[in-house]
Amino acid sequence: MNTLIERLNADDMLSRHGAYYTTQIAIVSGDDTTCFDIKEGKISRLDSESPDGGFSLIGSRDAWDRYCADVPPPEFNELGAMLGTGHVTVKGEMSVMQSNFMFVRRLVELWREDRIEVQRGHNK
Repeated sequence: MNTLIERLNADDMLSRHGAYYTTQIAIVSGDDTTCFDIKEGKISRLDSESPDGGFSLIGSRDAWDRYCADVPPPEFNELGAMLGTGHVTVKGEMSVMQSNFMFVRRLVELWREDRIEVQRGHNK
């Protein structure tokens, strides 16, 4: 998780889009939850599994596994598609997510890359 947090904070796109963005985000994949605390674009780990004033992106383990495939199938290739088809839902403050969707989408993309790298590490 520390490597992921470092990668998120070093990402130029997140820095640009999140300079004034403050919220809490949880990515829920089945029984696993990854939580982030964002303060003016700086990201840290959030120990709570229920974002206070933020939102959760909730999907089944299968949906997130498809998203994290080397070549995701249609409907699982990006966050907007998964939200639009109902494979992922939002719980909490939808307006907070929508107010900076570019930031949220990029955060989830980097989370995906980290998850793929971890899976490959376990497969070696």
